[in-house]
Amino acid sequence: MAEDVWKLMANTFDYERRRCRKHFEEVCKRSSYQLIEHREKGELLGFIGYWNLGKWIVIEHLAVQKGENPYKIVPILLSILRNSVDNGVILITEVDILKTDFVQRYKELYKLAGFIENPFVYIQPSYHKGEATFPQRIMSYPVPITYPQFKDLRSLLYRFVYGNKNIG
Repeated sequence: MAEDVWKLMANTFDYERRRCRKHFEEVCKRSSYQLIEHREKGELLGFIGYWNLGKWIVIEHLAVQKGENPYKIVPILLSILRNSVDNGVILITEVDILKTDFVQRYKELYKLAGFIENPFVYIQPSYHKGEATFPQRIMSYPVPITYPQFKDLRSLLYRFVYGNKNIG
């Protein structure tokens, strides 16, 4: 993992919404975790960190450098990701239920890319013991997911992404 990727991660996501550096470096070494970086002239403009869980590709983090236009960078990153996955795989992202400007902007960007907001409430665990959890909705591409699919996905997320077998 490049130093500028970590800096962008740390500057974009609050402590509760990301791993510590050591754990992030360990995750980056796993074969099921991938990073897509978008650079111009060697400068990092944004990245997507995602999990390949077989029939699901789960976007864990998507970040754009401060001062860059997310309406330009996010579609590029999502296009690279969509073009790299097999047919039949469903792309997943989590979006806050809270209605901040930041959340609304990223939800709009995902919708412009064809993602569909599903109606099921999902509780995202914190990355750190004792920290807050976050109510979320799952967005999927290219199709909505059913409730049984949601339950299966939630179990996989809790187990593989958040490392907690007892949630859900």
